[in-house]
Amino acid sequence: MEFTELEENRQMPNISKDSIEYMLDIIKNNNLKKVLEIGCFNGYSALKFSTVAKEVKTIEIEKFNIELAKENFKKYKVNNIKILEGDAKQVLKSLNEKFDLIFIDAMKNEYKEYLILSLKLIDKGFIYADNTISHKEKMPDFFQYLKKEKLDWKELELGRGLVEIRI
Repeated sequence: MEFTELEENRQMPNISKDSIEYMLDIIKNNNLKKVLEIGCFNGYSALKFSTVAKEVKTIEIEKFNIELAKENFKKYKVNNIKILEGDAKQVLKSLNEKFDLIFIDAMKNEYKEYLILSLKLIDKGFIYADNTISHKEKMPDFFQYLKKEKLDWKELELGRGLVEIRI
């Protein structure tokens, strides 16, 4: 499914086309079913994920963004996305299920905390973090943690920077 209007009216917070396409290929090629997104904005990436994953959950705290995303989900008649409303750290702590892919694209200075909480929600799969080149100065502790914990990760030269962590 194409989301023509959202594609034509891309906004800066939306993930780059090459980054989202890369993750969609990962989902398809690895037969991943459950995706968790941290940071929903207008629902663009959740909509894209919904085309290849069985179930998508997306976390958002801003009421305006939640309503915008809900409108977009309704407009495109998508019913396999659930918005989890609230502070991402609290929502992550409350989840009691496993995901195949987790996408981090929220408060850049909280990426380390999101990553630590995400590691408990995935047994085997992928974690991605967006904007890791454009906002690198806001996440030094995230990169220190990646190195210290010896996680299997690499910086992909896609979009504004996309870190891939293989679990």
